[in-house]
Amino acid sequence: ARLSGDADCTDQRDLPAKAKAGVVMVMVVMMSSHCYSSCRHYWPRAVRRRINDNNMHVHRSHMRRTAALSLIATALPSYAFIGGNMMISPAHAASSASVSSTFGLQNDALHPIARPLFARGGQSSMGSNAASMARGGERSSTARNMSGGSKHSKAPPASAVSPFSRPVKKVVVVGGTHGNEYTGVWCIKAIEKQREYHQNNINNNNNNSVGDKINGESVNIFEKFPSLDIDTLMANPLAFMANRRFVDVDLNREFSKEKLVRVELDEERMEECDVNNEFCSDSDIEDEMGGEGSNADLPHEAVRAREIESLLGPKFHTSTSSKASTEDTSNPDPATDVVVDLHTTTANMGISLIIPEGDPLMAACAAYVMQRCGEKYDKVQCLMHALPKRQDRMNLSSCGRHGFTIEVGPTPQGVIRHDVVEKTEAAMRALMEFLHLRNLELENSDGADNGAASSVLDRLKETYPDGVVPCYRSAPAVRPGEMSGKISWPNDEGNPNFPALMVHKSLQDRDFHPLRVGDPLFVELDGTVVPYDGSHGEEVHLIFVNEGGYYYESSGTGVGVAVRSQFDWQTGWFLVETDDEGGTEEVVLEEKDSYE
Repeated sequence: ARLSGDADCTDQRDLPAKAKAGVVMVMVVMMSSHCYSSCRHYWPRAVRRRINDNNMHVHRSHMRRTAALSLIATALPSYAFIGGNMMISPAHAASSASVSSTFGLQNDALHPIARPLFARGGQSSMGSNAASMARGGERSSTARNMSGGSKHSKAPPASAVSPFSRPVKKVVVVGGTHGNEYTGVWCIKAIEKQREYHQNNINNNNNNSVGDKINGESVNIFEKFPSLDIDTLMANPLAFMANRRFVDVDLNREFSKEKLVRVELDEERMEECDVNNEFCSDSDIEDEMGGEGSNADLPHEAVRAREIESLLGPKFHTSTSSKASTEDTSNPDPATDVVVDLHTTTANMGISLIIPEGDPLMAACAAYVMQRCGEKYDKVQCLMHALPKRQDRMNLSSCGRHGFTIEVGPTPQGVIRHDVVEKTEAAMRALMEFLHLRNLELENSDGADNGAASSVLDRLKETYPDGVVPCYRSAPAVRPGEMSGKISWPNDEGNPNFPALMVHKSLQDRDFHPLRVGDPLFVELDGTVVPYDGSHGEEVHLIFVNEGGYYYESSGTGVGVAVRSQFDWQTGWFLVETDDEGGTEEVVLEEKDSYE
């Protein structure tokens, strides 16, 4: 500080005082850490269970970081802090901006090695930390205690209109997003068959219900859930006919704003074409990006995604800029209320319900489906992506106001298994049941969300009395083509879709089981076992283990990573514990690009 010419510290007599203050701060921090370790044995048993030895390193790392920041705060000149933020040199800022513009990354994605992998919302915490420093170290607020006395970060302010007060009408069930996942296609064809029977019954004044069979009785979803306007969509007809996951690129990664705005559609041809089942766009339309080239230069799935988005959405307003924004610029009133995307996996994922963070209606649906399907099936879980803004989601179901993905496995690609179809339809019916029952309750209460009795919501409150629902939280994506973060493997030099490492046998069919440092992870060609090195945390849970679709570079290669978590079904937000100083007690994880 003296060398930098700090006016507050030009007198050398001030240095000892500042140094002493820094030493005292560090000593207080270290003594607090010791007291924490010593006194935790006298805490209530419920608290001790929640904080075990496996995550003690998290708290110690908080202490070490606090001590380091204390020293930095003492040593740096006062002008290094402006509005609570540390200054960045113009050269570094220019370098960061250059990298960001080159690779299309936001500032919080420039340094994946050191950022928390599982921060709530999938965003860097740098902005929120800076804001906290600007407020003079204000502690984060906490929400209602809903889990054994622990504190939780408060979710963003609730909307003035309850998400449960608006009836759901338009529901589109999608199959064939990946052309070789035949279960979803079978299910939408079965829905259309039920529609045919239902229409015939209406025309002929018959009361014979024909549809899915439950306990030997036929159930027609059009008769069972009349408040819903149910439609179906064959997402990728060309890939389905070729029995391929995709034609050019993964369709379920093509719904970001940057990819959608580059495609212009032939609206006249789409009006003459069955968009629900056919690829309709004219390949001779000039690309709107500068007027050069045509849609023929784009991947097939890029154009098909634009068709689907215009049919189910639109997801974005056409006048909206394609540049990144801190606000959610997605269209709040698309044509479809709920998009249900049906998928299968070669991994042993059971019935997995995939929803985004921050959508309370889908969170309540997932909780209800878990409860209903859990009555019959053992392996039913929810996987939540930390993507609260629709504009940040690149998957197909994000085209609707709400998106819900059902993933069932294991099953081979290009194969229809009766048991997998039954599980998929059971989850789909439970979802529709919740939406229909809530519609009836809103109708009986004149559509007002005035605290009127709701049997379907009361059922959730009985199942989850504290509002907390267990789930798995996926790692945020850091590489192109990923829906969520993965432990990637190197690929063969001659074939980018062939891995150079093999998943170890101890992990096969053990999705959602814990993986700890030192456990076998991969096997090399010469038989050498590659252990897990803790690059994603001391303990993680693997998902989509050896998933066949993740052999493709376009889908993002590797093994999925998640951690145990929980969410509040009434808000749709993760419950994040906070310590007494307002710091989150989340595992700070480092991202490793590859096991090259």
